[in-house]
Amino acid sequence: MVSMEPSAICPICNTGKIVCAPEPASFYTFYACPVCGQYRLYYGDHELRSFNKNHLASFLAYNGFPYSTNEKRCYTTLTQEECEKNELDHADEPEHTHLVPLIPQIIDAWYSKTFAEKVDSILLYLGQHTSHWGDKISLTKEQYYSAFFIDRYDYDEYGNPKARNAIEMNQQAQFMLNYLVSSHYIETSTLHAGETVLLTLQPEGYARVDHLQRSNDNSKDVLVAMQFGKETRELREAIRTGITNAGYHAIFIDEVEHNDQITPELLKHIRMSRFVVVDLSHQNNGAYFEEGYAMGLGKPVIQLCKMDTKLHFDIAQKNTIIWSSENEIPDRLMKRIHASIDSN
Repeated sequence: MVSMEPSAICPICNTGKIVCAPEPASFYTFYACPVCGQYRLYYGDHELRSFNKNHLASFLAYNGFPYSTNEKRCYTTLTQEECEKNELDHADEPEHTHLVPLIPQIIDAWYSKTFAEKVDSILLYLGQHTSHWGDKISLTKEQYYSAFFIDRYDYDEYGNPKARNAIEMNQQAQFMLNYLVSSHYIETSTLHAGETVLLTLQPEGYARVDHLQRSNDNSKDVLVAMQFGKETRELREAIRTGITNAGYHAIFIDEVEHNDQITPELLKHIRMSRFVVVDLSHQNNGAYFEEGYAMGLGKPVIQLCKMDTKLHFDIAQKNTIIWSSENEIPDRLMKRIHASIDSN
């Protein structure tokens, strides 16, 4: 990371006094926003024009990498190919920051489309930010707007954004608060412009979180179990594309921000996923374990394997997408998801 001083306003969520600085001898600016996490922009705010910034702000509130000297991952607007080149160029540098591309199609697939989906996502977010029953959760206005899917912009038919005023945003925020309170999901103080919001999950809220963690019927997340490494980058992106094109959000555990040991975090994401995608081409014991855990939970599992790979006899009879080239995976996986998940 670079040495930084507080200076600018985050161009995604409009939080002021964030940490940012240009990287020496580079084109990019590094941002460490308390709401959106750490990310890089290379040529300024215009890089965000291909994104719906309402969707992007919420995505980063849920999936961002918070600023930390121990966090070696950072979102970027570079393409997947540019990120892979960056990895190769800095492969021998232990302190190298790993760049994770922000891709509009992936963010839009993750974004909750209906009011009910947004409510479920909010409750899960609050549950994940509560250490003990009855804890008060303190959110700044900008944290609240991002986590609670409050629109900061209206988009015209040509995709041009127009900033909404404070009254409009506060009205939408208060509407969501009123619903959550009247449904007995949370207890809160009234939201006023510029104030911190204090929220407490109520027993009905915890019960809903428990139900969602068991069923995940409305979840857009999909845990992908496979072998990670340079040799599987093309396979990873083919699987990601198929899941994204089907309208879901692919979770790769090495791209997820977490503080826990990797196994508990992995199992948590399996529990939270709508279904699991497993590629068994490399006879990876971890992938077999993750598939078995998902099946034990009753999760649907879509299985892939490269042609001529011998599968373990326990799952050899399972309907499997047998592929010979990564190029065929996106379309076949998308169709399998529509047929086996969306039709049920």
